[in-house]
Amino acid sequence: MSDPACPNCDVELRPVTAHSRSGYLIALDQCDRCGGLWCDRWELFPIDASEVARLDPVDQPALRASVVTVQRELKCPRCVTAMFEFRDPLLPADAHIERCRACEGMWLNRGELRRFKSAHAAPPRPQPVSDVAVRELTQRYASATNWSTVKNLDAAVSAPLAADDEPTDIKRDLAQSAGWIVVRTLLQLLFGI
Repeated sequence: MSDPACPNCDVELRPVTAHSRSGYLIALDQCDRCGGLWCDRWELFPIDASEVARLDPVDQPALRASVVTVQRELKCPRCVTAMFEFRDPLLPADAHIERCRACEGMWLNRGELRRFKSAHAAPPRPQPVSDVAVRELTQRYASATNWSTVKNLDAAVSAPLAADDEPTDIKRDLAQSAGWIVVRTLLQLLFGI
């Protein structure tokens, strides 16, 4: 089997390694001429964001040089199948990543790894719930006097409401919350409902 060739430049790709978020090494292929990066199936996602500076450095001379746009269909370096543009709703609209339909590998031009990793940066940690909010919620549910008794929880949740049966805010909040699953499971375990 011959070494893979760059979809843009048709030069041989060289093997490079990158650290993953969990510490193991990932074997990738990179073009020395255009800086493009080939990731086999599932290799793109675990690449540690700290590897971007090494694998996708800003190339000042290349930024100053004129750019010739390739007006041809890019072929997969592994199986020579036509690639299509990979769209991810979490990526910026101007990010262009090509993906092979057959082997599911991905081709990233220079700069795309940086965009991908910055778009998929760790989400901010949720703020802790204040004690005041917890007390207010506890008082709201504790003071409710119109708690229903239900023998079949699954039927009660999935049954449509009658026109004259308006649910209270508490019932609506409980039915729509993820906590309902926990409550239902606990009731089933404790009372065999």
